[in-house]
This record gives sequence, structure tokens and C-alpha cells, in this order.
Amino acid sequence: MAKRKALAVNAAGEQPKVEETALVEMTEAQKRAALIPTFKDGRIDITQEQLAAMKDVMRTDHGVVLQGAVHAASVASPYRGAQGDMASNIALRMLVELAPQNAVERMLCAQLVASDAAASLCLGIGVNPENSAESKRKYLSLACQFQGLQVRQIEALAKLRNGNQQTVKVEHVHVHSGGQAVVGNVTHAPEGGGGAGGRE
Repeated sequence: MAKRKALAVNAAGEQPKVEETALVEMTEAQKRAALIPTFKDGRIDITQEQLAAMKDVMRTDHGVVLQGAVHAASVASPYRGAQGDMASNIALRMLVELAPQNAVERMLCAQLVASDAAASLCLGIGVNPENSAESKRKYLSLACQFQGLQVRQIEALAKLRNGNQQTVKVEHVHVHSGGQAVVGNVTHAPEGGGGAGGRE
């Protein structure tokens, strides 16, 4: 016998409707996905709730800035119709997943999404068996260039987000008798010695 999930009753003492239950059971990822607008027939269909959510995700209060970021991310696709809508929807979702934190990150993330679309397009043309060997070579070379650009963009984004901090990983240390090892942040004393308090 299958177990049935007991549904909580609402304030009126009634069991919630199926739609209410479905909303409660949505995961955070599903809730986020529902707030991402979609492209249809080459135009974006967006509700006020979605606009507010997108402004929050993109860290801007300006609809024009949001429109520019969405446009920049979606224009890299040469496709039109249903295929163009699908490419634009993918670009928009990638932009949301990158979650830019400021204006510089918004520009960089839009460029990253566009270079990803360009690399994918060039790869698709480069592996198409119907194309000539010269055409394949040219497009595969372009794909490699776009992928190299993507790596540099990802590194730039990581550097922006990490505050340009470097980390050093020590794999192995030998300390021989009479030697000393220091682990942690090391700061040098000011000239004249004495450290922070100085010597008397």
C-alpha cells in the first residue's frame, strides 16, 4: 500500500489546492527559474514580478541597464524563430547563473555569454561533415580563439570576485633540527625592529 503525503490544512481549515501545494514544494532553483523571463517570437515576455527579480539578480535598479545586459547576452546567436528564442533563453539563463554583482561584472558576464555562443556556433560549423576541409579548419580555429577568450574572461571574473587575492599551497615542508618554520600570514617589522610595540 502506497503512503500518502498528508497535506497541511490552511487557515480556513481546508486542504490546500493542488496549485498551492505545488508552489510550496518548488525547490529554490525552480522558484528562481520561474522568475526568469523568456523569449518568444524574438521578443522577451516579462512580468513585473520577473522584472523586479531580474533587477535583483543583476544588481541594478535601472531597467535600461538590465535591458542592455539581456540584449548583449542574446544577440550573439545568428538564429531566428524558435531556434533563436531557444538560444536567447539559454543566454539569459546563463547570465542569471553568473549572477553579476556590479556594472563591470554585468558587462563581463554578458561578454562571456556571447563568446560562449560564438564558440559553440563555430564548433558546430567546424564539425559539420557537409562543410569543406578549409571551412572546417577555419571555424575550428575560430572556436579555439573564442574558447581562449572565454578562459581569459572567466579568469578576469574570478579575479574581480576574489579581490585579486593569491593563494599559495604548500605541499611539503622539511624542517631540520635547529630550524624553524612559520605557517600563516607573515608581516615584516618596520625598519628599526621592535615589531608593533618596539623595544625599550
